[in-house]
Order: sequence, then structure tokens, then C-alpha cells
Amino acid sequence: MTRSRMLVRGAAAVVLAAALVFGVVAPALAERTIALSTGTVELSLAPGGVASETIAVANNGDEPLRALVYTNDVVYDAEGMPEYVKPTGAQGEFNRSPASWISLRMPAETQVIANTPYIELEPGDEMMIDFEMRVPEGATPGDYNAIIFFEMFDTADAEGTSSQISGRIGARIVLRVAGDIVDRLDVAPFAVRGFVIGDVVPYSFTLTNEGNIDKRYTPSLVVLDGSEAERMRSEIETAPIVYAGSTREYTGGLRLTDANFGKYTMRVEIAYDKETGSAPGATVAERLTKDRTFWVVPLWFAIAVVLAIGLPILWLVWRSSVKSAAKKKSADAEDRVSEDTED
Repeated sequence: MTRSRMLVRGAAAVVLAAALVFGVVAPALAERTIALSTGTVELSLAPGGVASETIAVANNGDEPLRALVYTNDVVYDAEGMPEYVKPTGAQGEFNRSPASWISLRMPAETQVIANTPYIELEPGDEMMIDFEMRVPEGATPGDYNAIIFFEMFDTADAEGTSSQISGRIGARIVLRVAGDIVDRLDVAPFAVRGFVIGDVVPYSFTLTNEGNIDKRYTPSLVVLDGSEAERMRSEIETAPIVYAGSTREYTGGLRLTDANFGKYTMRVEIAYDKETGSAPGATVAERLTKDRTFWVVPLWFAIAVVLAIGLPILWLVWRSSVKSAAKKKSADAEDRVSEDTED
């Protein structure tokens, strides 16, 4: 058994992981299955550096398949969801587009459709796809993300002008370009409603990665009472990542427990491992915090205040309307008496 075949057969979990991470959209056709030997390739290079890697791709189904092979840059929105961007070759794009630094070394039998190479695999076939990552001299140090996609498609013939996509998986390329590393996070803006009636505190904050490396972190909300004693703690997400130069936005409502009338503090706490730069991989535990104060009025207290103020006002309004009606009735009676006397 060849090493490549062992890699492919051992990649069942990778197929599922790739489907979840990279948004595979595939119909329920169990007989057509494409698998990769790895879901992630991690590289570390200096500007001007070169590395070569290999990805084994296999047809584990029982029908032939065709798959386009191409690269995209990976960028992330404010919710941390990936977007895949094809390099355009625009001026100034090259030095910040890791997908542009990848050269695919396709097998000699590879064909091309719409300027994109594609591979053909019979059931049980496997193919080794070599690629080279060449970092330009002008690349800025830090972390970069790209992806090599394998996109299955159907078409009448390889020279056709149209095709139907039936699914894709990808191998993500995580690249660290060596140099001066900036490891810095900030929380801004951070807003909390200053006056809260009830037990739910609305909040919103934005975590910004001002550095040039991707950061995994743990975000928590902490509530302190007037004496700065911790009353409650809530971890709002488990081990997310904020990518270099991007942001993550959080909006929601924190439900308080046993909060009486008074002044409180909500604290955003971001825990992460900060790189020291003293040695590759050396880190120290870091906690970034931001505080906002707010006042809590329990719902029962608010209802009591409304009743205490509202009921007397309602009674006064009612009394005023009764007196007004009585006066009107008396005036009507006097008018009738006056009319009878004249008659």
C-alpha cells in the first residue's frame, strides 16, 4: 500500500471537517465522493522564502468525477465567517494575496476549462497535487490564509462552455511570514445600556485585532457589584479566532442573577496567549478588559413605583371627572328650573 493511499484512506474525518469548515455544498449522492489527505497545511516562511507541499486527492465513490482546482484568498467578516476571494491581479494586490503566491503543479494529463485546470478521477483513483508557496520579498510579516479548492462539476464534454457545480472541498493554507510580529487586541466600541429595568442587560462590543497574526481567545462577560466583587461570569463563545487585521462583533443581552436595585459594572474580558517574541512560540497569558457601569431597577420595584405614582393620579383624574360631571348636572338642573319659572 502506497503512502499516498494510506493518507487518503485515513482522511475520512478530514472530509467531514472540510465540509463543515469550507461550506461544502454537495447533493445527496453517496456514489460520488472526493477526499483530501489533509484539511490544513501550515507553513512558516521568511519574505522571499519558498516551500513545496503535496495534497493527495482521491475518488472514494463509485462514479467518475471531474474537479476544478484553483486557489482563493480567505478573508473574514465581522462574525468570523470566511469569504473566499479570487485574486484579480489588480495593482497592489499581489503583496497581500497569499493565493497569488501559490503555484499549482498539475499532472501532465491535466486539462483546462475556462482557464481553470481540472482533474478526472475514476472510482478508487487518487492523484498527487503538488504546489509551491513562494512569498514575495515585499510581503509584510504576519499571518495569511488561502485555500486550494477542489470543485466537482458536471458537463457534457471538457470543451463545453457551461458546467454544473456539484460540490467542493478545500485544503486551507495557513502561512506565517516571519519578521516583526505585532500581537495586539483592543475592545472598542463597548456599549451597555446605562439604566436597566428587569434582569436583562443589552450590550454590544467589537473586538479588533490590531496586530498582524491570527489570535485564538476566550471572550467573557463579568458583572461586578458596587464593591467590585464578582457577581457572575458568562463565557460567550468557546475558543473563537479573530484574524489579523479583522474584527469580531458581539451583540446580545446578559441575563442577571439575583440583581437588586443598585449600581453595577459589566466587564468584557478577553483572555488569550500573547506572543513575547523572545523565542518562536513563546507566549504569556494575557487578559484584556474594558468596563462599563449601569444601574439596575428590579422589575418588581418598577411596578411598585408605577402603582404608587399611577394609582393616586388615576384617583385624582377620576375625582376630577366626577366633580366635573356633578357641576354639569347641577348647572343643567338650574337651567331647567329657570326655564320653568319663566313659563
